[in-house]
Amino acid sequence: QVQQLSTFLKEKMPGAVVLTHDDSAASWSEKLDHRLVYGIREAKGMEFKTVIILNFFAELPSSLQKPWRDLLLSRYGEEDGFQQKFPLVETHLKLIYTGVTRCIDQLFFAETASSVSGDAAVRWLTTTSTTADRGNTSGALATINDVNDLEAMSMTNDEFCVVGIDNAELAESSSEVSHEVVLNYLDRAIHCFLKAQSPELVAKAKLHSQSVRLRDRLAHTKYPTTAGEMEEEMEELEKEAAQITSALLRENLFIESENLLNSITSLVSPYTQQKLEECITSPIHILNA
Repeated sequence: QVQQLSTFLKEKMPGAVVLTHDDSAASWSEKLDHRLVYGIREAKGMEFKTVIILNFFAELPSSLQKPWRDLLLSRYGEEDGFQQKFPLVETHLKLIYTGVTRCIDQLFFAETASSVSGDAAVRWLTTTSTTADRGNTSGALATINDVNDLEAMSMTNDEFCVVGIDNAELAESSSEVSHEVVLNYLDRAIHCFLKAQSPELVAKAKLHSQSVRLRDRLAHTKYPTTAGEMEEEMEELEKEAAQITSALLRENLFIESENLLNSITSLVSPYTQQKLEECITSPIHILNA
């Protein structure tokens, strides 16, 4: 089933966004060989044309499988204290709400493994909401589909561009997240810009990514102990940082250029720090303001 879904994404829905539980996103991106895989919380605030919510029910904790089933099949009344007994279900309800509302046009639920809650969800989604009309599926919220029967759903270059820009903007505004998360946003942006056939935006996103990778190296590099080796390595890092900063400024990536300068400032001489502040950092502050 995983391979079938992977093939489906490549051949029929290359622009579809897959949403999963956040701790599974990286794993699913690798399994599906699909760049546009997000954790649901990670995608909060974004919108996409086509969304596939993957294994939401199969990956719920085993202790909540039956409570979810009973909730979906209306086996609990308000007087039964369901919310007090299973407070985590409310958290997951908010999570699935976030996932569903990311979608603009077409929404799919895909489950690669059977589960108690998943089976109940299929039953609830594909039947009408009233007992009287239970046998009539015309008013159902969803239909069951075989992926082989779905028609290809393409995205235009402009639509790919919009998704790419959203990811690039998130990468630039995500100051309090790890470099890995920022690089994931930029990888998705590059993927979308390539699909959109926009070499200028591809180059800009790759430059941004190059700068973030340098910042990550600066944060984790163990510097040599001897003065000569230290001086030589710092000279190389300063040269690389100067080249990237210059390119960032030409591309109007002011926030990232400031982030890079802040990463290297503590490693250079007081004189160099002063000149960086006077010639680059202060003007950037004005531009960002």
